[in-house]
Amino acid sequence: MTDLKQDKIDVLDHVAVIVQDLSMSQDSFKRLGFCLTPVSQHSGALTAGGEVVQWGCANTCVMLEQGYLELMGIVDENLYDNKIPEFLSRYEGIHILAFGCQNANSVSNRLISTGFKTNGIYSLSRALDTPKGQRIAKFELVRLPPGVMPEGRVLAIKHLTRDYLWQDRYMEHPNGALALEELVISVEDLPSVAERYTRYFGIKPVDKGGSWHFKLREGTFVLTTSGLLLENYEINAPSNPFAAIIKIKSRNLFKTRKTLNQNGVKFKETKNGIQVPGSEASGATVIFIE
Repeated sequence: MTDLKQDKIDVLDHVAVIVQDLSMSQDSFKRLGFCLTPVSQHSGALTAGGEVVQWGCANTCVMLEQGYLELMGIVDENLYDNKIPEFLSRYEGIHILAFGCQNANSVSNRLISTGFKTNGIYSLSRALDTPKGQRIAKFELVRLPPGVMPEGRVLAIKHLTRDYLWQDRYMEHPNGALALEELVISVEDLPSVAERYTRYFGIKPVDKGGSWHFKLREGTFVLTTSGLLLENYEINAPSNPFAAIIKIKSRNLFKTRKTLNQNGVKFKETKNGIQVPGSEASGATVIFIE
């Protein structure tokens, strides 16, 4: 019998912004007041249980006390591209939605029992510099077949080496950023998509003003419509589905505002918080809240 605690997907672990030029996006997010980790090239298995090989993509991350942001782009066009060109053919912005779990096998079994097909357990790794020298960060991923979750590459992730990622030296941000609080996605058929994510998370959402909120143990996942996205945030969805907004909790919005102003970043004060447009953040709208 599956351990109920082990089969939960209950954390908004991280989101990945897929970018055209990793160096330029690094500069953009530094202007927003984030401290970024050094660029790290990925390695991974191309099939479940397969051999781990080096990939042509790399990332740099914004590590937060809760969750993190990942900027990902191509650094070697001769190696496996992780479907990054396919993502970019739609838009530059948020394409990978990663949710935390405790046990990848238990999660995979539960998803199968609720009607999902999974591609099995994938291994992923990347080399990181730590205060004690270079180490290999390792992860297990539960991925679903292409098209099952058209909102992006939706995956459950188990961190096997958490301390290598969450290093204190990368977690002090000039803008006061503390936590990845919320991810907002615009979809076409809200009831149908909400039902699918109800099965995925194993919890029911709460209707707030027409948008459906899945309150996880850490973070909130929100499904909305393109109409509500325009009405509430003045954002035009280029197409549906569209992963539109990252909400970041700040320890001090005065500090956030001051950093953005000093760096010449465009933003506006709204009822939702300090909203930085996608044009300043590689296609992802970033909203700072307290």
